[in-house]
Amino acid sequence: MLLKVPNFSLEKTLSLGQTFVWDRDGNYWTSYVDKPVLVSQIDGKNLEVFGNVTSAEISKMLGLNDRIDDINAEIDKDSTIDRAINFSTGVRIVDDGLWPATLGFVLSIQSNVPLILRRIKAMSMFYGDKGETNGFRLYKFPSYERIFNGGEEALQRFKLGFRKEFVFSAARAFVERDIANLGKKDVEAELLKIKGVGEKVLDCIRLYGMHELSSFPIDVWIRRAVTREYSHLIKGKDTYRNMRDAMVGYFGRYSGYAQAYLYNYFRLNKIK
Repeated sequence: MLLKVPNFSLEKTLSLGQTFVWDRDGNYWTSYVDKPVLVSQIDGKNLEVFGNVTSAEISKMLGLNDRIDDINAEIDKDSTIDRAINFSTGVRIVDDGLWPATLGFVLSIQSNVPLILRRIKAMSMFYGDKGETNGFRLYKFPSYERIFNGGEEALQRFKLGFRKEFVFSAARAFVERDIANLGKKDVEAELLKIKGVGEKVLDCIRLYGMHELSSFPIDVWIRRAVTREYSHLIKGKDTYRNMRDAMVGYFGRYSGYAQAYLYNYFRLNKIK
């Protein structure tokens, strides 16, 4: 399937550090959450998609339904974000789904993206079904049911450290409290009961697992960015929540895109 995608970069989007369900294999990006998927960008305007997925499904996964020109115009409020927007042309906010984002971001605590991806790949090979598309063998993203039914001690093999407890707590919560099928407010309240899920992890899950575009997670790079460029907005805002709320108040309903652009710009340019 060919999918027209003006003003989109598959590379920039999936290399941003926002997703843990996509893996690079040569010129292709692969994913297997519900169905095996293989995607490549053949030019600046088209994606080639392999697998039993619809254009609607792949568009949702890659954030292609977001009205990017309108979003950029709405958040372009100063010279800093303007530079970040232009530097990040083609980036979209992915929608990994609630469980994949939850697992990915509890694993992200005091970790880094390459290590998170390696751990998830190992878990997928252990817990996941095998799939194939266009000659590529894929392993399904580890489900919370299989992690929970396998027991906490089985997680020892992945050398998760203290995160083992967080992973099993998350799997237990999704099984016992049926989090995936709750309403938005109930979901967020239940997520906060999971060991390891605080406000920052919740903001990441909201943005990348629920596509709540008003979310503005603050990690090390974003804290540096806002401290350097938006000190007038966060003056006296000493808590995570107050700082986050100040930035959301400034950028508005598409704060998540401002966050992604700032993160991309500051991290890749190594601005401190």
